[in-house]
Amino acid sequence: MRADQGDGLDAQRRLDAQRPGFHTAIELAAERGARSADGLPEILARSAGATVRSLGGLGQFSALSLRGSSAQQVALFLDGVPLSAGSGGVVNLADLPLDALGAVTIYRGLVPIAYGGAALGGAVDLGSDLRCDPVPRLRAVVGAGSFAAREARVGASVPLVARSKGHAPKNMSSAPRHCLAVRAGYTGAAGDFRFHNIGETPLDPSDDRLDRRVNNSYDRALTQVAVHGRVGDLRYSVQELVFVKDQGVPSMATGAQARRTRLGTVSARTVARVRRTWSRGHVEGVFGVLAEQVRFRDPLGEIGLARDDQRTRALDLYASPRGRVGVWRGAEIGLVADVRGELIRVDERAASTGPLGATGDADRRRVAGGLGLELDQRLLAGRLQLAPAVRLDVLRSAFAVPPGQGEQSDEGRDHTSLGVSPRLGMRLSLRPGLSLRASAGRYFRPPTLVELFGDRGYAVGNEGLRPERGTGLDAGLVVSTAPARTSLYAHAAGFVTWSEDLIAWTQTGPYLRPTNLDRARVAGLETAAALRLLGGDLELRGNYTLLATRNGSAEASMHGQPLPGRPRHELFVQLAAGHAYDLRGREFLPRLGVTVEHAARTFLDPSGRFEVPARTLVGAFLELHLLARVHLALEVRNVLGARVATWRPPVAGSPAVTVPLSDFFFFPLPGTSLWTTLRVDLQPPRRPRTTERPS
Repeated sequence: MRADQGDGLDAQRRLDAQRPGFHTAIELAAERGARSADGLPEILARSAGATVRSLGGLGQFSALSLRGSSAQQVALFLDGVPLSAGSGGVVNLADLPLDALGAVTIYRGLVPIAYGGAALGGAVDLGSDLRCDPVPRLRAVVGAGSFAAREARVGASVPLVARSKGHAPKNMSSAPRHCLAVRAGYTGAAGDFRFHNIGETPLDPSDDRLDRRVNNSYDRALTQVAVHGRVGDLRYSVQELVFVKDQGVPSMATGAQARRTRLGTVSARTVARVRRTWSRGHVEGVFGVLAEQVRFRDPLGEIGLARDDQRTRALDLYASPRGRVGVWRGAEIGLVADVRGELIRVDERAASTGPLGATGDADRRRVAGGLGLELDQRLLAGRLQLAPAVRLDVLRSAFAVPPGQGEQSDEGRDHTSLGVSPRLGMRLSLRPGLSLRASAGRYFRPPTLVELFGDRGYAVGNEGLRPERGTGLDAGLVVSTAPARTSLYAHAAGFVTWSEDLIAWTQTGPYLRPTNLDRARVAGLETAAALRLLGGDLELRGNYTLLATRNGSAEASMHGQPLPGRPRHELFVQLAAGHAYDLRGREFLPRLGVTVEHAARTFLDPSGRFEVPARTLVGAFLELHLLARVHLALEVRNVLGARVATWRPPVAGSPAVTVPLSDFFFFPLPGTSLWTTLRVDLQPPRRPRTTERPS
């Protein structure tokens, strides 16, 4: 990699100059390699403070937490539009393929007011890839890997230039400029890896066996059509994404496996943005529409509490006008308003009926509105930035159902929730390339539909949940050198969050159930660094997070115990080396790397008795790049083939037991697996014509 090509951190430096707080900006176009469409969880996992937990295998459920938060406390967005569907709360990262993405921005601690008041853990904004070159571009990707994994993707980007009648306009900068992007992709896998099955008696190793995973397959298709461009000072983008996925739902590694449980999802999402800019600021509108249908089938009751055939239809509407304007010297004011309406219709076709039963059918609605105000004040010739902000959120939930509908003894009710979220960020430039950052904020999050009513599968609802509220503080240093043959970007920060009525998921057998913890504290330290040597021929990046969590519940068995699902230590390290060679005027760049990920033990329950063993995974990759157009990547995950760990049951006198390596207890992770991807970028021949580069 030549020094004049930059170090891939331009987006990070731009964000650092714009906002206080701690954040990670990843420009996917600057990432080397031919990535799998399912690579988003891996990209997020290597960010400081991030924890990604998976049920095991490609395509299976994956969730993100930041700085010891729960997955529900992390808000995910696509171009500023919330991604959580139907008040479900947790977004499955495995359902967010990289095909259509161009950038990922992760906010930890201080969250911009545009992302709501519920992001106690942080927020992630996925930016669509809406670049457009002055000439048409085509991209084709094919991939294959272990356990019958496969993928095929194609994409095209075409500039659309308005022509005047008779001749091209003299001033091309004033002509309308538009672009069309079309992408389609398919990804699937059998997921039939071997794992350690502990049998029907976890404490008796005599029935343990090496088994092969069944009902772990998936097939997924995604299409995207986007039009974007500029007319004078007005910029716009409109895109439609259609997503179809069918997958098996595997059971725990405790004896007989689920074979007929399936989950199918069909969704259509529209995202639109329009923005007008002038010398002193800008105004913008962000809009989203989601229509989704999910069908969960468990005909034999292999996963849930009973047999199940549930269809859930969701309609989600979102609109947010926002703007920013200069008011006095060195100061800008930002205003945000948003409104969101969600309608969920549950059609349960396998529920019991009668005096002791309930149909399972339910119509539930939620309308939310928010207002936010932020001041961005620059002082001391721009060296000091202060950003006080406040946000007000109002939610009206209509969850009550007629007698005999909904869940057994359904206690859903209609109610209104109100939350105020003040926050303050500060950035002080101590010297070029060194800044001190700090923030404080108050956040508010009501329980989601899944937390209240469950999903009749792994999640068991708790209709008595109260909204959680919390206060967060952080402070630290950021070091950034200018792009050169040797460059460094690093940060270190300490953070603490105090929560009241924290909603915590605990695992009991195969099921997860949320409960309110009276008080909880999450404190920690995060560090991250990216070191680039020899003009990029050698790169070292890594991050480490230390957590100290405490359950402040008044119940004696919980008081003072660590919070469930939060590893005390997490480490990620990647070392990569490569060099660009000139082969008869053609650039050839081979690159080799290794990664190490470690997560310390965690606990399943708030009493700190049921332990999930620590895990360490080692990976390696080889990339070959030719003419900046052909990219071949070979990745080996879990090189050492780790499949088991040692677990000590919380029973006095019980011996240590061998269990499958997992993120969620007894849901095994794959052993060694191989993945290879070939990407080809093409520029088709065309007739000469007058074009310009859209912006």
